[in-house]
Amino acid sequence: MPRAPKITSEMPQPITQALSSLGANLRLARERRGMTIRDLGAQINVSAPTIIKLERGDPSVSMAIYAAALHLYERLEWLPDLVDPQFDREALRIELAGIRPRPGRRR
Repeated sequence: MPRAPKITSEMPQPITQALSSLGANLRLARERRGMTIRDLGAQINVSAPTIIKLERGDPSVSMAIYAAALHLYERLEWLPDLVDPQFDREALRIELAGIRPRPGRRR
């Protein structure tokens, strides 16, 4: 299993791109609702600089803050689906590869 990257210097590009896209989408959601950075910060109880980091996709922002923003935008229900077992194709492949027919049984 790969080691977790250091947030400050070794973040793989696919992760930084995904966080950047998420942040941009959160910013757009805020702007479309006519909210300022301070408005959003007050709603989820964080500072304006944290909102700026959130909307830039900064990896140092906690998952709880991302979840709070998703909740405010009524999108929190999507969060658990990110790793829902029914959509985890690799885990299913591994499980199916481990299934062996029992000896002595015929189909």
